[in-house]
Amino acid sequence: MKRSFGWKVVVNAAGLYLISTYLVQSVQIDGPLAVIVAGLILGIVNALIRPVFFILSLPFTLITLGLFTFIVNGFMLKVTDWLVPGFSIPGFWTAVWVSILMSLFSTIVNALVGDSRKHY
Repeated sequence: MKRSFGWKVVVNAAGLYLISTYLVQSVQIDGPLAVIVAGLILGIVNALIRPVFFILSLPFTLITLGLFTFIVNGFMLKVTDWLVPGFSIPGFWTAVWVSILMSLFSTIVNALVGDSRKHY
């Protein structure tokens, strides 16, 4: 099911908060406003910049059987890091690790929420 942009921002913000608080303490978020702005900027970056990088990296993605996608997602997190004051990821490989955790978090949340529309 196609989720709305607002839903993606909420899931991004919640995932960043939970991951930075409980799993990867080196990710720094300076308060609730920073996590909301980071979720919003990550959503915008994923909507505008990620498709271009995904197309350009398609040969690497095919060769690595899709694993290069985590590298692209890590770069999107670093772009968000550069754009949002109060949000910091200390290194590129930490960003890749956070991108893997964010993918797992988003998959779990979307599976738990499910599709509210009825299919006939």
